Amino acid sequence: MNTCVICENGWILIGVKETSDETVLSLHNASVVRKWNNGRGIGGIAKAEYKDEYTLDYMGNVDIRVGKILFEIPCEWWDTYMNRLTNNIEDE
Repeated sequence: MNTCVICENGWILIGVKETSDETVLSLHNASVVRKWNNGRGIGGIAKAEYKDEYTLDYMGNVDIRVGKILFEIPCEWWDTYMNRLTNNIEDE
């Protein structure tokens, strides 16, 4: 499932969620939300029409300790973003 994970200390990550065990949540093809300044708050990132208003930095695969997660939001546009990112990498 494509998801936005909000963690302690202000970390916001987006990726394909795969839980490896009860203590770790794995995100594949993850990106961190570096900045946004659109007045919509973090909930806006889940909507496809606002995705270009957020700056994302690709991180690859990451593991997050479950105890550090505050909440999660389903992300409806992640597949489209990853396809565009993959095509740009292949074109270079």
